[in-house]
Amino acid sequence: MASGGVRGMREPASGELIHRMEVRIRVDRPDGAGLTPEYTPVCKRWVKVEPLGTAAYTNAQQTESKATHRLYCRHIEGLSAAHEFVARGRVYRVRRPTELGGCTVWSVVEVEELGPDVPVQSTGGGDDGQLGFG
Repeated sequence: MASGGVRGMREPASGELIHRMEVRIRVDRPDGAGLTPEYTPVCKRWVKVEPLGTAAYTNAQQTESKATHRLYCRHIEGLSAAHEFVARGRVYRVRRPTELGGCTVWSVVEVEELGPDVPVQSTGGGDDGQLGFG
């Protein structure tokens, strides 16, 4: 976690923590010519999901952080870019984890929405009409 934490934000109220999300670590392992993702469950948390506004999203694009949402949840020790949040079939990759107010009570996590939670084939084309080069 970044030291110092985020200041000027308020703690989420219990009624705002409405999304139950699984936190997992993703590791891509070599598998022949491609990579196969392996997931290790870390924990589950009730989370407040806040889409980033236009100004914040534009700023994120300029700094190449690609953050699309900000998540608030009870503190999770050791969050890094290897972690993902998953809920309702959507995957969010951690981009910038920190603490709220510099305390280890709440985690504030900027994430990038990756899309549906489906395995990605990295071995080339197939029956989907796409050309494969391999």
